Amino acid sequence: MSSPSPDPTPFHPGELAVQERAGVREQIAPVGAFNIRRFLPDQHRRFFADLDLLFVGAVDPAGQPWATVLAGDPGFIASPTRTSLTVALLPEADDPVLPGLRAGAPLGLLGLMPQNRRRNRANGRIAALDAAGFTLEVTESFGNCPQYIHTRSREPAAVAGRPAAEVADRIGDEARARIAGADTFFIATNAPQGVDVSHRGGRPGFVTVTEDGAVLWPDFSGNNFFNTLGNLAVDPRAGLLFADFESGDLLQLAGTAETIWDGPELAAFRGAERLVRFTPSAVVLRRGVLPVRFAPQEASPVLVATGTWDEAAQTRAALAERDTWRPFTVARVEAESATIRSIYLTPADGGGIAPHRAGQYLPLRLTLPGGDRPLLRTYTLSDAAHPGHLRISVKREAGGAASGFLHDRLAPGDTVEAMAPRGEFVLDPESRRPVVLLSAGVGITPMIAMLNELVRDGLRSRSPREVYFIHGARDGSEQAFADHLRQLALYTPGVNLHIRFSRPRSQDVLGEDHASTGRVDLDLLRGLLPFGDYDFYLCGPGGFVADLHAGLRGLNVAAERIHYEFFGPSSLPGEVPTLVDAMPAEVTFAESGMTARWTPQAGTLLDLAEASGVPIDFSCRSGRCGTCAVRVLSGEIGYAQTPEAALSDGHALACQAHPRGAISLSV
Repeated sequence: MSSPSPDPTPFHPGELAVQERAGVREQIAPVGAFNIRRFLPDQHRRFFADLDLLFVGAVDPAGQPWATVLAGDPGFIASPTRTSLTVALLPEADDPVLPGLRAGAPLGLLGLMPQNRRRNRANGRIAALDAAGFTLEVTESFGNCPQYIHTRSREPAAVAGRPAAEVADRIGDEARARIAGADTFFIATNAPQGVDVSHRGGRPGFVTVTEDGAVLWPDFSGNNFFNTLGNLAVDPRAGLLFADFESGDLLQLAGTAETIWDGPELAAFRGAERLVRFTPSAVVLRRGVLPVRFAPQEASPVLVATGTWDEAAQTRAALAERDTWRPFTVARVEAESATIRSIYLTPADGGGIAPHRAGQYLPLRLTLPGGDRPLLRTYTLSDAAHPGHLRISVKREAGGAASGFLHDRLAPGDTVEAMAPRGEFVLDPESRRPVVLLSAGVGITPMIAMLNELVRDGLRSRSPREVYFIHGARDGSEQAFADHLRQLALYTPGVNLHIRFSRPRSQDVLGEDHASTGRVDLDLLRGLLPFGDYDFYLCGPGGFVADLHAGLRGLNVAAERIHYEFFGPSSLPGEVPTLVDAMPAEVTFAESGMTARWTPQAGTLLDLAEASGVPIDFSCRSGRCGTCAVRVLSGEIGYAQTPEAALSDGHALACQAHPRGAISLSV
């Protein structure tokens, strides 16, 4: 006897296809089966009875979805049974939704309470319809999270006579302005299972009208059901509703929509995971329709992590100037420890900040008082991407001209020059494995940025990854970001923190300031990490990274799951990059009047210059900053690893270059 088959999925093929493309199909299957019901829970029945506003999606006789809103005093909706809703209102005669209300027709309902951000959906078919209202036979019921809803308070309204609806086939100037200033709209879509109407919210300016008259908006992280995008994958027709809750005006649009999964516009829009482009075929403006009004109160707090189209345009402009030195103003300076100082930088030219990821670094050009030429340095960003500023956290180095200047001379209001952030040491965007962040000393800077990014993205997606943040410092005076780390570990599910001091002071309390004593090593990891499959990220001094890397490989951790960055050369000690056409060659240092013989064992041109006593300025030694660029007077050079720094024609990056035959350099 075969076992009973499981309940069929509540999702149709279009929804499943979009879930698959977004990489959440397996994750969301049990959630959907649990949350999407074929009846109204008692709390939903009470919720609908208390509503002022009911958003309705219907399909007209031609198959075109439209969206509208019905409004009144609480009580115009009732739920006589767990599978029915009665609505004692109908759309007005000039509402394009009205022709879609007929017995047996599919209908989508969204109840929303602007006062407290609650919303629930009920979809089904019209079981009865008369002049007083209609009854919905519910076939699908589920709640929605409140994350993009702005609160509004109900205000008294005196509704007088209103003009006739204004109908057009394209978006005019007034409609364009309404859309561009909206912080909320609603979208109705259709699929074989029925009609759905959904809410979209953002900061004012999150929707735009393109030059060719289309409506464009970002799709932020949501419940991952993908009801709307799944419906559009089956039937691209959709209806939009922009409601002015203060004036009572309704702007209703009909047309077709498509989902955009990649491209420069998407990359530039903060918080967007996809874009949706809607091409209107009909535009209806109905003034003074709502008999109740709502005044704005509080914007949704999660929207601080999202952008607007004006900001996206600035971001794209900044990206176009990626390799241009731009002025940045020091907004504020904060001491993170006795040796590390954070500096917040904002664009001084009024432009935007290029898109970047946690773990990347910032090229800086510093003009020191009395200096004969600027210093070029790179510093890792120490925070997740922010729309208004960049943060670097710099350790004071003994005798370091740049770090000394940044610690002792730089103050709020000063200006430095920077290029766009860059670098490949970033979190794997495709992985959902638990993350282990391992650092020592100032290697904490990319790790704190990665941790902040993981926490932010986990809160936004409501699917946090397990994170182990393990850091080694000398003592409490050198432990940066201590309070921030403790707060995250205390209040953020999935964040596990372990701080180890190698030489704690007498005032450093074990169990409070640090969790253990010694150095971060493989034995510590064995004791802290449960058995499992992890992505490891390592940053710190070369020996620290090399030892942990070798230890993890010895435990059969796959090399592709160990990501690292450390201070000094760009390969692990003992690794010898493959040199193309690397044969012994004569290298002439023209200005110094010296000639040296290069062999593959000599390393890079910078290594050879140092061994020969030829001075070449350098900073990162990893091909990032461009400090060691030298002019090639004759001959050809090659690279074992392509450098990231931008170079002028005829120049070579000494820290990464080797000769291909006899060469002459300007130094």
